[in-house]
Amino acid sequence: MGKLILIMIVGLAAAMYFPDTRAVLLEKGEPVLRPVFVWSAQREIEEIIRGVQQTENSERRLPERREWVRWVESRYAGNASRDPWGNLYQFEVQDDSFAVSSYGPDREMKTEDDIRDVRVRNWRAKPRS
Repeated sequence: MGKLILIMIVGLAAAMYFPDTRAVLLEKGEPVLRPVFVWSAQREIEEIIRGVQQTENSERRLPERREWVRWVESRYAGNASRDPWGNLYQFEVQDDSFAVSSYGPDREMKTEDDIRDVRVRNWRAKPRS
């Protein structure tokens, strides 16, 4: 039983790291693995949020929209700019807050399964787009 669990964990790790494997796994096992993918997206968003806050504190600015994917991928291993369902993490900036979000399991924006984390900005300057 322990070996089966280990194989499942290794398979899931490979699926999360390699986009091609992720697509196959999603197609076949998504209903069973949905809670794991949601949890993974929440953890990845939290990690990205911490990085955005560190950048804001040290550089007095947030990543710009046009540099978002490059910014995320330069700081995190693997295909960090994409959620477990293969969509790019979204980045939104307001004068007083910012948000990182995933379209969630249905891969459609502004639906109830979206995963989103909004934080108040530490340094309030006009956002750059």
